[in-house]
Amino acid sequence: MTAAGRRGRARAPRAAGGIAPRAARGSALRAALALAAGLAAASSPARAGAQPMPAPVAAAKAAPGLRAGPLDGATYDYERPPASGAAEQGAVQAGAPAGAAQAGAPAGAVPPEQRWLGRAFVHRLAAAEPARPLPILVFLHGTNAAQIKYRWMGGGQEGDVRRIAAQLMEAGQIPPILVAAPSAVLPAAVAVARTSWPAFDLDAFLDATAARLRGVATIDRTRVIVAGHSGGGCNREGGVATALRASIPVHAALVIDTCMDVDVALPLSRSPPATHVVVSWQTMSWAKRPIADFRRAFQRGVEAHPAAPGVLRELEQLQPTEPMPHDAMVPLVLRRWLPPLLSPDAAPGVPCVSP
Repeated sequence: MTAAGRRGRARAPRAAGGIAPRAARGSALRAALALAAGLAAASSPARAGAQPMPAPVAAAKAAPGLRAGPLDGATYDYERPPASGAAEQGAVQAGAPAGAAQAGAPAGAVPPEQRWLGRAFVHRLAAAEPARPLPILVFLHGTNAAQIKYRWMGGGQEGDVRRIAAQLMEAGQIPPILVAAPSAVLPAAVAVARTSWPAFDLDAFLDATAARLRGVATIDRTRVIVAGHSGGGCNREGGVATALRASIPVHAALVIDTCMDVDVALPLSRSPPATHVVVSWQTMSWAKRPIADFRRAFQRGVEAHPAAPGVLRELEQLQPTEPMPHDAMVPLVLRRWLPPLLSPDAAPGVPCVSP
């Protein structure tokens, strides 16, 4: 671990559920994984619906720096339901163009700034048992002034979360999981980092995703991991912060190189006791942030609202070695944390510098 990495880590509060020293973190993480395994065992497989299997969308080209070739799985597009409780009505019809709304759907039921286009990826390994509940990674992209559709899910040049997850599954580093992400349709909703993803409703997103994947795959809502990159985690009233208020506590929140504002540290530190929270950042391309103030506020919040034993409240500074450090943080954090969060046999010790 580098000196910068040591400085970036939060010191361990002595209260229960605080950040453990590295020597003790292995047992803490194993306890957390045991808790996750218990939750998974307690959930019974849901019955797959009888409606026809939705048609997948053709895979997009691989982004630079990732494995070329087609994805070993299918991608499905849909949109935020236009009416409350109408998740199935809001799903895109099978075979319809990406982002197309269902004919006759009521307009204006959802505030424009809260609408989105959804995209989900089901790897071949995840599609093997449609009725078996699987973990899901929900990814929130950052600011998008260029209005790129499905950013980080096949659109744009930064990377592709689908490919990152596929590589981990194919290497046996994580069990089969689902990957899904909203893509903002209104520039004003993601034009400014600190107001991005206003009042993001994770429950509505999961409902729409489940409806789109009916007959293909089943979501295990006790194992939802939300990752917010850049502006996806900058808004105290949106993005990752409001996703943590879902009806069922998320399994983990990965906050990746965001604004690090004090007012966001508080909701993160006060996450549900069983929710793992990992905040990762780099200073190679984004140094001017109130990181020290964020750390102090986060630690105070953890001390006042301790997590359950073994549940992570982790702060870490990383050093990506790839070009474009801000974007390189996404694959680095996902490859670093998805295995220990999802695989009971994964080693808890992970390096502070990307390989």
